[in-house]
Amino acid sequence: MQAMKTACIHGRSVLLTIVCSVMFFYVARAQDAPVAVASPLQSTMTAYLVEKAADGTDVLTKVSQVKPGQTIEYALQYSNVSDADLAEVSIVGPVPQGTSYLAGSAMNMGASVPQFSIDDGVTYKPEPLTYKVKLADGSEIEKVATPDMYTQVRWTLEKLSAQQQLTLKYRVQVR
Repeated sequence: MQAMKTACIHGRSVLLTIVCSVMFFYVARAQDAPVAVASPLQSTMTAYLVEKAADGTDVLTKVSQVKPGQTIEYALQYSNVSDADLAEVSIVGPVPQGTSYLAGSAMNMGASVPQFSIDDGVTYKPEPLTYKVKLADGSEIEKVATPDMYTQVRWTLEKLSAQQQLTLKYRVQVR
């Protein structure tokens, strides 16, 4: 089951009460009655307002409402709460409507380099993303997607070890 409050555009501010709670359920049979068992993978997503301190360092403050021009850092916390390793784990973070991804802000996770989508998660590619445009004469040209076209960021991990916790981060600019 996936539960997420998405960003809502309301007047000049964007309400970002984003709490991403991803849980998968396995159905076990006990005397022909299905029983839901919680997934070993648990997650949360937290939004932080990024501001500069006097010394130039970033100050992060949890936020629920933002204004145009502000920078938001998303932190996706994932935990494998089981005693077994999980294989081929995909972690996807949204780039909410009303925001633009900030180029280079998605952190690498070991061998996992972030990939991006410009088509609402249908396909993912590492940067630079390209797409084709059909011209009036029927020919096609390839263009490079700009970060404001990104709709999601994804990391694919070969393995998430038993009891392992990790945090992945990326930033967006509120339009």
